[in-house]
Amino acid sequence: MNRPFRRDGGDYFYSPTRPLRVVASGTLFLTYHLALPAHPAPAAAVRAHAVRKSRGGSACCVLAVAAQLPGVDAQLVAPLSGNEEGRAIARDLERERVSTRFCRIWKTAGVPTAWVLHAADTDTHSVINHNPLPEISHEDFVSLLGPILAPENYNFPTPSPSASPTFVTHAAPAAPPPPSPRPSASGSRGAPLTNPNSPAPFDWIHFEGRSVKTTLSNMTGLDGLARERKWRNHCVFSIDVGQRGRQGVEALIPHADVIFLSKNYARAASAQYASTPRAFLLSLSSIAPPHALLVAHWGMEGAAALSMPTREYFQSSGWVEEGRQAGARRPDSLATEDALLDIQSVRSASDFWADARSQHTYSASVSDRTRTPSSSRQRQRDESDADSQGTEMPGEESEDIIDEAGAHDAFIAGMIYALTRRLMPGAPYAPAAGGMSAQQAAESERGRWRLDECLRFAAELSGRKSRRHDWDGLGEEMSRSGWFDG
Repeated sequence: MNRPFRRDGGDYFYSPTRPLRVVASGTLFLTYHLALPAHPAPAAAVRAHAVRKSRGGSACCVLAVAAQLPGVDAQLVAPLSGNEEGRAIARDLERERVSTRFCRIWKTAGVPTAWVLHAADTDTHSVINHNPLPEISHEDFVSLLGPILAPENYNFPTPSPSASPTFVTHAAPAAPPPPSPRPSASGSRGAPLTNPNSPAPFDWIHFEGRSVKTTLSNMTGLDGLARERKWRNHCVFSIDVGQRGRQGVEALIPHADVIFLSKNYARAASAQYASTPRAFLLSLSSIAPPHALLVAHWGMEGAAALSMPTREYFQSSGWVEEGRQAGARRPDSLATEDALLDIQSVRSASDFWADARSQHTYSASVSDRTRTPSSSRQRQRDESDADSQGTEMPGEESEDIIDEAGAHDAFIAGMIYALTRRLMPGAPYAPAAGGMSAQQAAESERGRWRLDECLRFAAELSGRKSRRHDWDGLGEEMSRSGWFDG
């Protein structure tokens, strides 16, 4: 059982009565990984020597990790299949504490699927996609989240009723009928997620940023509603620009509080950014909001964060090999007490994945101070999106697992958790955040993680995920490694 934070530092600490309400909008699909000796020739038959099925979709995976951490209420906004296989996936999500109450159910459509063929002789991947589901439209987004955005219209009590919500629709067609209700393990469909300490209907909303036009409508419309109802500074908007930059995705950056980036996106923007995240993050400072946090996941080489309001830059080291024995363990090996004692953490000054001794922090305004994180080995592999569905390349089919796509999603989940529990929302990372009294400021600092600690938490969570195909047990490992002791 995950241990709660000690409640001695104000509302930033976990308690059973104050859940962290995370909403993520994106997609969900199944991926079949086939390990082949060689790509089949035309009209030829080939036998796969390994087959693995996994659930994909960045928003879904982010929530699957976040839901394992203490006090997280995870809500998915995505199109789902209503056939037998789709219903089984929804039940799996509910068992993992990811609610599907805000999902759009297509009763007769199948599950989006990708087949990834990995040829051992050339070490190349071929991807075949099939997606029978339309993506969530702006009108669907408004309709699905309506019960928490405007609960007075759904016969739900609200502390301070206001005018009907105004959403920007950008002259889109009339909204379709609301989707069929889906029961949820965490409550009836549409029941408001409440937090007596916040007027916002959620604490964090995360967008995959797949369809730029639709995502822009969702973000601007939600931002307008939140400002009208005066809860915009009580929640966080984040955007993942993707493993590869989609055309026009930069238009989303000015509307987000936290922008998640990757080495692949930086490399696609310019080859000069491939060596270090610092120059890349600084290049985006002109289009990022003045209160924003820019976060770059650099794969095996670590991660970095640039705080726009404080002009601080933090960079973690890469994943190190010395402590990999704990990360390489399979979940079934965690059954013995001896195995539990082997789970170490950067928090306890070990070298597990993020080496605390080589972590650098310095002001973003200082020039000529860059560092390339070290790693004991590098792996060159194609990490580009397979197509517009966003299927990521899997790791090699061997015991030497490096799941960089999964590590990226785990990193986002770790940053969402760490920042919201200890640092955000609130000044200086909130639009129009009001000032606080000296006493409130002092109380909010007690026990609060610094930004570099948030980065280390996410880096360690990412490193642990990289050594496994599945997601189970990550939260338990982080708890046993001492991150939630207070």
